[in-house]
Amino acid sequence: MSDKLSQLKKENEELKADLEHYKKMVCGYENVLKLNEKEMENAREIIKMYEQVVELARDELMETKETAEARERVSLLSRDELMTAFKKIGDLEEQNKKIKEEMTKHTDKYK
Repeated sequence: MSDKLSQLKKENEELKADLEHYKKMVCGYENVLKLNEKEMENAREIIKMYEQVVELARDELMETKETAEARERVSLLSRDELMTAFKKIGDLEEQNKKIKEEMTKHTDKYK
C-alpha cells in the first residue's frame, strides 16, 4: 500500500507539474492574445486616421476644383465684359466719327 501511495504521490506531483506548465502556457497565450488585440486596436486607429486624411484631402480637392471653376467663370465673365467694352468703344468711336463728319459738314457750309 505504501508503494501505491508513493506512486499516487508521484503521479500527483507529475500532474501538478504538468498543470503548472499548462498554466504558464495558457498565460503566455493570453499575453500574446492581449498583444494581438492591442495591435489590432492600433491598426484600427491608424486606419481611422488615414480615412480622416483621405476625407480631408477629398474635401480640399473639391474646394480646389470649385475654386478653379469659379475662377474660370470669372475669367469668362471678364472676357465677355471686355469684349462688350470693346464693342461699346467701337460703337462710340463710330458715333464720334459721324459727329465729326456732321460738324465738318456744318462748318464747311459756313465757310
